Amino acid sequence: MRIPVSLQMTCSFIVLAVLVLLAPGNPLLAQNSTEAADGRSLYFSFYFAPPPTNIAKAAPVYQGLARSDDRGVTWKNLGWITSAVSGVAVDPVNTTRIVLASDYGVLASLDGGESWKLISAWNMPPVLAVRLRGAEIWAATARGVFVSSDHGSQWTARSLGLPSPDGTHVSDLLFTSSAMLAATADGVFRSTDNGASWFRSGLNGEEIFRITSHPRLSNILAAVVPDGGIRISTDGGRLWANRSEALPSRRIKCAAFDPIEERVLLLGTVDMGVLRSSDLGLTWELSSGGLTNFNITTLLFDTDKPERVYAGAENGSFVSNNRGKTWSAFSVRLGYISGMEMR
Repeated sequence: MRIPVSLQMTCSFIVLAVLVLLAPGNPLLAQNSTEAADGRSLYFSFYFAPPPTNIAKAAPVYQGLARSDDRGVTWKNLGWITSAVSGVAVDPVNTTRIVLASDYGVLASLDGGESWKLISAWNMPPVLAVRLRGAEIWAATARGVFVSSDHGSQWTARSLGLPSPDGTHVSDLLFTSSAMLAATADGVFRSTDNGASWFRSGLNGEEIFRITSHPRLSNILAAVVPDGGIRISTDGGRLWANRSEALPSRRIKCAAFDPIEERVLLLGTVDMGVLRSSDLGLTWELSSGGLTNFNITTLLFDTDKPERVYAGAENGSFVSNNRGKTWSAFSVRLGYISGMEMR
């Protein structure tokens, strides 16, 4: 039986389409495989974004908080479109529960960012960082530490032992297996009673902007001193070593440990992009190839693909596929990125 030419052409087109779809590197196939593999999402918070009127002239503008479910192929702005967001925390168990640190207080969503509510009191100081631990919401503010265990209906100050709020601020909080640590404008403080009281844990007199731990080895910590470099602890924050002597720039904004290579550390700087150390800060190398904005505000290693690193900048973002050695432009091209999470 002779097959009509039109039917032959239709069959050939279908076969070709299937071959293209299944070809290695097809972005649609990669996107579906990624989503099926882990189902994680990326969250970027923004402290500042260009006016929306610039959308037609450049790239899409995201304000407040944006989420990507396909590792940056597409993004969605999540409800809260006002800027001045300092950071984001997403519940690792229930990802529809999100909280934001902002100049206005603590903002919360229980529906994945579709709607938001200001859950802090009217007199809550500007919030510099926010953390979730079980049902608790912790806020590091310009005037101490606050906690709520009922989703913001009531807040309790937890600042006993911290420096006077008139002379300092708390810029970050870190939970370890044995303690809580607070980064302040007067060093690091430790609490072993869930924030009921605090005592000094080193770096007295130094302004600490961020404090972070190694994802596998919680006793290895890094404390960011904005204009003074980086401090490293290998005993959970009791003793600190200044690892800034070999730094090309001491104007540091953020730090991130490589989750696999325990002695590898990346730093984001104000003026030189990314610095990389393979010996916990004894030596440093410039690792900014491919960057076009050198004011790096936040760094995040991919949870499931540790060779992949995301860098938020003063304006836009970048991605590395070789553990932070070189970079390329990422899909968010505009806006001051203040925080990143993957859940």
